[in-house]
Amino acid sequence: MLRIIQIIIVVVGGLGLGGAASWYSIQENHGFGALNAGAWIAWPLAGDTQADPYTKAKVAAEGEIPLGAAEGITFYARTDDAGRPLRADCRYRLRGSPPRSRYWTLTAVDLQGRPLQFDDTVVNRLTSNDVFRVAGQDLVIGVAPQLTAGNWLKTVGSAPFHLVLNLYDTPITGAQGIVDPQMPAIALLECPA
Repeated sequence: MLRIIQIIIVVVGGLGLGGAASWYSIQENHGFGALNAGAWIAWPLAGDTQADPYTKAKVAAEGEIPLGAAEGITFYARTDDAGRPLRADCRYRLRGSPPRSRYWTLTAVDLQGRPLQFDDTVVNRLTSNDVFRVAGQDLVIGVAPQLTAGNWLKTVGSAPFHLVLNLYDTPITGAQGIVDPQMPAIALLECPA
């Protein structure tokens, strides 16, 4: 009888540790097929049948419909370039143009992936058609709760948030495979004490 109890404890312990490790890997975005570029991370094969099991589990757990390789790619930023988690009550500056694409969107989302909204009808999002550009200079976008000069993505509250950059019809994923993109830098400007 003691032998059976020991076997049950080992099996339950192994299942628990394996489940916890899998959950952590999925929740912390540690997929085998990840593409890292500074503070940004993407899973180019998320919408492909060739995706690794962890990427497939991440997609299933989040309930999202990923872009296929022919459609584009989605990049996520959870931290600034220094590795500090993004907070909605802080001011950030994104500097540098997104990788070449036909169209892009930049959205601030909460930790569940829902867009931050500052009222019931307006989702705060910037698109490649909305931004002001100066020829020959980097694109600069302020991300903050207060109005900033130039391009501005409004945040609300004080909770952690993520940035989501969708690139549509981009050469990052294509017939030549995946290339290393140059992503906008995310700099913390100021945070309340």
